[in-house]
Parts: sequence; structure tokens; C-alpha cells
Amino acid sequence: MSARKRHPQAPAPERFEQALAAGSAERFEHLGVEWVRLTEDWRGMPRGLLRVAGRVVPDYPHIARIFSLAAGMRTNFDAPCHVEEKIDGYNARIFRAGDGIAAVTRSGRPCPFTMDRLPELIDPAALARFFDACPDGVLCTEIAGAGNPYMDVASPRGGEDVRAFVFDVLRLDSAGFEELSGRDRLLADADIPHAPRLGVFGPGEIDALKAEVRRLDGEGAEGIVLKPAGAGLRAKYVCPGINVVDAASEAALELELPGAFYTQRLVRMVMAARELGQAERITELGECFGRELAEGFSRALDEVEASGELVQRHTVRLREAASADALLAHLNHGSRTIRAVEESREHDGRHWVVTFRKVFRRSTSRLASLRRGVPVFD
Repeated sequence: MSARKRHPQAPAPERFEQALAAGSAERFEHLGVEWVRLTEDWRGMPRGLLRVAGRVVPDYPHIARIFSLAAGMRTNFDAPCHVEEKIDGYNARIFRAGDGIAAVTRSGRPCPFTMDRLPELIDPAALARFFDACPDGVLCTEIAGAGNPYMDVASPRGGEDVRAFVFDVLRLDSAGFEELSGRDRLLADADIPHAPRLGVFGPGEIDALKAEVRRLDGEGAEGIVLKPAGAGLRAKYVCPGINVVDAASEAALELELPGAFYTQRLVRMVMAARELGQAERITELGECFGRELAEGFSRALDEVEASGELVQRHTVRLREAASADALLAHLNHGSRTIRAVEESREHDGRHWVVTFRKVFRRSTSRLASLRRGVPVFD
């Protein structure tokens, strides 16, 4: 994996002008200040990288995956590592922009949903304390729960709506993560909600760590992230059960997603079950995995036959009606494969409760072609 993917990037601000000239970035105004966003990877600068009011907002890099917990710890960490729960949600970076607070998705686009719900996700007084103490800080946050507009999977950590979990701190104009001791102090002093921390584990504590992973698996959690105290590789490891959840969530898109999406999850599931001392679960897990794929695809066919479209439905809560319009525009902006269509909107006395469907254009078209008998050469 390249350094660009392993570590946050914060190139010189003038490089954004070069990316603009090359057609790989866009310029716009938001919150009263100028933004430049990388719309695609360009010469070592990743998509989603930002320059806001002249300051570079680092991207959140990819995290390496390990398939063997014990061997992965021995191979990649020279010292005991800090272990945190990996929350299954969407990634948002939160930072000061002009006189306001901005929230962007991994792609670097301002997120109307996060911006609308931010005062309920993180206490405004806590945000003020954090940014007063760390004006150039960037809160790397996972937002999870059934009310998530981006994902079909509902993390048990988010409840029926959504919750925020900060898991890292970056700095404007700086490549690299805040050291964990500094991160923990900043978040504690401001009373910012954070991802659950499981403790510090070395190779000698592998049995205790496996017990934690088994506990998380039983609770329906996604997995864990292993982090060094300072700079260095970070790694993620997932529980066996989450792979069945993923198969169920994406079964309808079997004609759209690459086959590796499913086969890699099968590999993760089997290897994790064996390593965690649960080899007896493999048959049951495999049956569940296969059943979810087959039944999910059958339901997709039912839906296309009945309505002519393959869709996922989401229900979200928003404080402002205008945020619903902005969210739908955000989801539809530049997308060739997904179309978001509002189905209902009502006020429950506190929030606008909005239900919309995502129409998967590519899968709809491919399923329709198969049903018409169009030949496929394979």
C-alpha cells in the first residue's frame, strides 16, 4: 500500500491551483469562504483533499486490514498497540471553516445531513471547547445508526437514530495523526464522544484481545482498530458475524459489485472464526452467508418485477426542512449509478422525518436485461 493511502496527506496549498488547472479539482464557496476540493486522485493528492480558506484539510487515509490478529500484531507492531472498537458508519471530518463549523464526507463534499444534526450529535459547547483549545483540529468521526442516509446496515452502536463517535484528530496543514495521548486529552477536556477504547494489548495479551473480539461479535459490532501510540501503521480486523451482515446488505447488488467484495468477506469470516476458536461456527456462518446472498438476490428480482426498479429505502430525521432538500441534492450530485427520490416527509414535533429511496440504476438495467433474455458471453 502506498504512503498516500496509509497516511493523511497535506500538500502545499499552491498545489491545489495546479490541480484546478488540470481539471482534477473544483472551486466553490461554502460558509462564506473559498473551498477547493480534489474531485479525483491527482499526482499523489487523493480525492477528497481540501483547501478551505487557504488551509489544507488532510484526507482520512485508508486503514490496512489484517486477516490474522495474532500474526498481524507480531508483524506490524513493535510495541503494544492501542485497540479501539471499529464503528460501522460513515466517515465525517469536522473542522472550523471561516466563522462556522464544517462537516464533510470522505469525498470532501460538505454533508447536509451531518451539518443539520451536528448540534444533536456533539454538544455545541463541547465543540466550542475543543476548537478553542485546538483551533486547527479536525475531528475524524464515525456516524452510525439506523437513521444514517448513506448505509443500509444499521450499527447497533447508533440505536434507532444516529450517534457520533470521534476516533482520531488531525490538524489543518499537517500530514499525520495527533498522537493518541494528545487526542485523548483534547477529547476528554472538551467532553467529546469517542469510539469505545478496549485497552492496550501486546502479543502476550492476544487471548484477552480475542475474548474482546468475541464479545464484540456477540453484540453485532464490526470489529477493532489497532493503533500505535504515535506515528505508524494502523490496522483493522473484523468480527466473523459482520461479514454475514455485509452479504445481506449488498446481496441485491451482485451484478454491480465486484466478485471480490463477496469472496473477501467469506475469507475474513472463515479465518476469523478459526482464529477466535469458533471453527464449529463456520458451517452455520457459511449457510447464513449463502442464504443471504441467494434470498437477497431473489428479493431484488421480486422488486424489479413488481416496480421496475431496484431500490433501498432510508428514513432519516432532520432539524430543518431545507436540509432534506440539500441532502437529496447531495446524494444525486454527479451520480450516474444512484438516484435518490423522496417518498414522504412529515414533522413529528421535533424533526422532519424523511423517507427516500435510492434507485440503483446500473443493477436495475442489468437485471432488466437478464429478464428480457439478452445474451451474456462469459
